[in-house]
Amino acid sequence: MSQSRAHSLSPTLPKPLTELCAHLEERGLRSFSHGDGLLDELRPQPRTEAAGPRTQSILCSGPRAQILAALPNAVVTSELGTRLTQATAGGPVDILCMGDGPMEEALLDFALGPYALAFRPADLRFCDPRNQLDALGQGRLELASRHPAPFARAPRRYFIAARLAAEYNLTPTDDVIESACGSFDEISRRLPRGAPARREISRILASQDPTAGLAFLHDTGVTNQIAPGALPIQAARIARLPPLPSLRWAAWLRGSATARGMVRLRVPHRLARRVEHLQGLHPLDRSIESSRDVSIRRILSRTSAEERDALFAWRRLEVAELENKVDAAAIEQRLQRVEARIEAMRANDTRAGQVRTLALNGSAVMELLGAGPGRHVGNALAHLARFVEAAPDSNETGPLEAELRRWAEANTNLLE
Repeated sequence: MSQSRAHSLSPTLPKPLTELCAHLEERGLRSFSHGDGLLDELRPQPRTEAAGPRTQSILCSGPRAQILAALPNAVVTSELGTRLTQATAGGPVDILCMGDGPMEEALLDFALGPYALAFRPADLRFCDPRNQLDALGQGRLELASRHPAPFARAPRRYFIAARLAAEYNLTPTDDVIESACGSFDEISRRLPRGAPARREISRILASQDPTAGLAFLHDTGVTNQIAPGALPIQAARIARLPPLPSLRWAAWLRGSATARGMVRLRVPHRLARRVEHLQGLHPLDRSIESSRDVSIRRILSRTSAEERDALFAWRRLEVAELENKVDAAAIEQRLQRVEARIEAMRANDTRAGQVRTLALNGSAVMELLGAGPGRHVGNALAHLARFVEAAPDSNETGPLEAELRRWAEANTNLLE
């Protein structure tokens, strides 16, 4: 069993983290980089903006009182006082107090291979009791536990394993799947819900490719427990959807009792409303009735441009998978008509907004033309709006007056 070893791959860790490790080492406390911050260096993957920042973690050997004395400004962030958070120039760092036992044994309590691995900056060596560097390099998510039923001992590992698979593009081994499935009936009533589960699912959905993580949740029975009826085919499409949190949640929960599922997971109210709204609008070619103006305007007023683009992308993924190409072509034509109507109405609204914000108002137009009120004023303002749309920098009194005179000379009949 490999325990502590040098390796050709030496992670480039943030300077504030290595300085904190050095501070602890100087006080006789062996310190190791661990967790997502280390994994990001060992197996870097593309990340979306929605994934958010990572928190660095340190495992620290030694008596808890000694660790607390070494970090007098750290904040205790667990009930038992075994986890601290220290502010650094690079952001917060979590310090886990591992006690006086061997680090090799302590790592096995994390059970999942990617977390049964740590790196000690002081001697540039890995603590790797189950050869997880090799598994990580080969893209395998393995078990590395000294207990026979790690998922039964800590049901939250279902979500953590799924998130690791998604964020680091790892394939769970047969042992992981068998262990998770074998324990599920026993723990189904204890499966985490609320914020702990929601946070992990949010990270899965925000990953570059959530496919492996969502498949793990489905195959082990978790999805059916927390969102019964959710369609696996929608989960398989999520990687090709824009990384918009509300849209990816809407797609994942499609087919389930969405409101009930979000209540179980304590999804924040604002996000939950957007999820339900996008589900109600999908598919756009059906929710917009015959391209009627009132339907188009409702879409424009209730969605952002990003959400509309995402809804079109979602629908086109479904259309691309249709076996009947005639039906697919007909739907694509409807989508194009809807897009054209939305763009036309958006452009009209933009022009109307420009009319309201022109440097010349209706009174100035009448004064310059030497004419009273009438349709010619609206025509003149519309022309100036188009002029400004083509040359946005021209929305000033001088250029607009010059253009208005040119327009008046060319349209004397409108002023009669």
